[in-house]
Amino acid sequence: MSKLVTGSSLIIGILLIVVFNFLIPGNINVFSENIVEINAFTENLGSNKSLSQIYFIMIGLGLLFFLNGILGIYKGVGDREKDIKALALTLNILAVTLFITTIGIANAFAGSAELNMQAYLIAQAAGQAAQTGDPAAMDQYNIASINSIIAGAASAGIYAVYWGLFSISTYVIYIASIATGYIIIKSGNHYLNAIMNGIVGYGLMSVGSIFLILTLIWNVNTELGYQIFTVSQIIWAILILLLAVNILRSKKT
Repeated sequence: MSKLVTGSSLIIGILLIVVFNFLIPGNINVFSENIVEINAFTENLGSNKSLSQIYFIMIGLGLLFFLNGILGIYKGVGDREKDIKALALTLNILAVTLFITTIGIANAFAGSAELNMQAYLIAQAAGQAAQTGDPAAMDQYNIASINSIIAGAASAGIYAVYWGLFSISTYVIYIASIATGYIIIKSGNHYLNAIMNGIVGYGLMSVGSIFLILTLIWNVNTELGYQIFTVSQIIWAILILLLAVNILRSKKT
């Protein structure tokens, strides 16, 4: 794989992931509001289902571009550190697979959240009508209430699965970043000069190690935990972009 394809894939992938992640309704307020709380999460995605689903697709596409760039890096450095390279490659593939699966669940949650909100509004309207004492209106209210409870339970179930898988995905990507950083350091400055090799390599290892520990302490499905993840994503993106730019500028093929 040429350095042009490798570097371009990393840049396109990272930009798609970061930009569209922040465009997901609510995410821009990550440092000022608790956007992971179930009611806020439901309202943000349920009220903007179609838009959210488009953003999820773009993030998934970005993950595939990113993985293609990572594959190019590992192919480019040849047989250096063969054992750890195989592990690092496996971890990156697993991380991307997990995140794409998580996005699929988020897509399902957006649809479920919309139905949940609609069922709740119908139940509210039926409740107001039932206050007149009309037996038919009261029957409609009972049916609407049951439907609202069922929709809420289904949405809550998908919510739990989403954050559970999201948590696992973050652990894997942090470990994969550590392994990737190690490969870069040991690559013999194949693409980078000595200074950038150290910055990117040790940077990825540090980001992976520090934020793995922090995420184990503060779960990503908490307000602080998701803020920590967001900070790690920004730093990770900057390091990958530095790597990509230097690959494109490298004299190596």
